[in-house]
Amino acid sequence: MTQRSNRRILLCSDYVPPSDGGVEQVVQKLAVHLVDEGFEVGIFTLDDGTREFDLQSHPEISFYTSSAIDLTDIIGLQSMFSVPALAEFRRVIQEFQPDVVHAHNRFFYTSVLAALHSLYSDYKLVTTLHLGDIGMISGVGGAAAKTFEQTISRFVISQSDQVIGVSAAAESIAQSLGAKQTAVVRNSVDVEDFSPTPTDEKSLLYIGRLVRNNGIQDLLTALPGILDAHPDAVVHIVGSGPLEEDVRAFIELNGISDSVTAHGYVEDISEMYNRASVFCRPSYSEGLPLTMLESMASGVPPVVTAIAGVPEVVTDHETGILLEPGNPDKVGNAISKLFEDSELRVQLSENAREYVVSNLTWEQRTEKVMEVYDKVLPND
Repeated sequence: MTQRSNRRILLCSDYVPPSDGGVEQVVQKLAVHLVDEGFEVGIFTLDDGTREFDLQSHPEISFYTSSAIDLTDIIGLQSMFSVPALAEFRRVIQEFQPDVVHAHNRFFYTSVLAALHSLYSDYKLVTTLHLGDIGMISGVGGAAAKTFEQTISRFVISQSDQVIGVSAAAESIAQSLGAKQTAVVRNSVDVEDFSPTPTDEKSLLYIGRLVRNNGIQDLLTALPGILDAHPDAVVHIVGSGPLEEDVRAFIELNGISDSVTAHGYVEDISEMYNRASVFCRPSYSEGLPLTMLESMASGVPPVVTAIAGVPEVVTDHETGILLEPGNPDKVGNAISKLFEDSELRVQLSENAREYVVSNLTWEQRTEKVMEVYDKVLPND
């Protein structure tokens, strides 16, 4: 029988809340749940000097940071770089003495640090892939990501003792990059924090980083047509990122500011789901989007693109509506359909909530992650 209570787990992520990406939320939730299970937990993250971290208020979690430069606005994808972190990470390893270093995201700088230091340290390296195929990411960011994936990410994955994919699609990517051992542990939701608050209002919600990868540009393109067909509808766009100014400019330029609100970062997003009757995130690349799962738990049917792990959870016209990426017209048609067909909307809402409660709770996820740790660590 393995003894989990005396194990030391260091979680690594370039970003943690209040940064509003899904990976950050998963890392924070996992840290808290592992503490509840009796683990000694540390967090290593990067700090560009613009925020105070939520996890600093958890004294039971050892919290470490290193100064860094955020490159997201330059390349259009979440990205940090830090020279001081090279030495700082080594100091943290010596101080915290982890049994497992658990890195998150194959493109994060902290994942590279975790892989490099594993070459001469005795901890086990576990890496979670939160993102699936990146083939549809265009521009400078896409080119950089593809080069990074086939070089540095391949090193991180091949150096890992175990790789977790948040979907079978993400697991397949890990295997193609040389993973030794893999497992699927899907993202999860706190089904008490996110629960249904039905509304008859035609209210559309987007939550996510404002980057092209998440398809916000396609949703914006669809909005004028949706609002022409449904002038009584309201739209809430929640999130920050390099496209935030473009989003606000589009709303003003198209004269839809009376119906569309760009909220920026919102601390308590459960309230936003309570206002919504339809959720939309027409992404080009995902692993298994946390916001989609939160919408399902909240009884808000998702209109999402059938990429990566999304079809593993969403069944078209049963627990949501699936679309191919890159088609704003179909995005608009699907949202209008749900606004018009209240019976379908209610059925999808009930089915989505039931699926998440049965399959994707945080208790289930934490247990599966602990089983991965059991595999890589010798029995005590």
